[in-house]
Amino acid sequence: MQYDIYRLAGDVLVVDLQSDLIDIGTRVVAPLVLKTARPVPLPTLEPMVLFNGHPHLMLVSEMTAISARHLGPAIGDLRREEYMIRRAVDMVFTGI
Repeated sequence: MQYDIYRLAGDVLVVDLQSDLIDIGTRVVAPLVLKTARPVPLPTLEPMVLFNGHPHLMLVSEMTAISARHLGPAIGDLRREEYMIRRAVDMVFTGI
């Protein structure tokens, strides 16, 4: 579901960005990495969120489509961060 967090193979965390109204067998996701992995984040494009008590960066500029079958059960969600997520996606496509 949109804004859910998933763990992919290789222990990679991703956030589902795609509207739930679109069901075509793929989902658009963005990587979620520990903040320490990116020393100088771009605040609007790489919003900082808390997950499991640790600061993470959502790398919206690295979003990609993957097969929905690669998503197992959700392990968290970022619905409370919808505004920040939408701002980051807007930055990718409109520059503002």
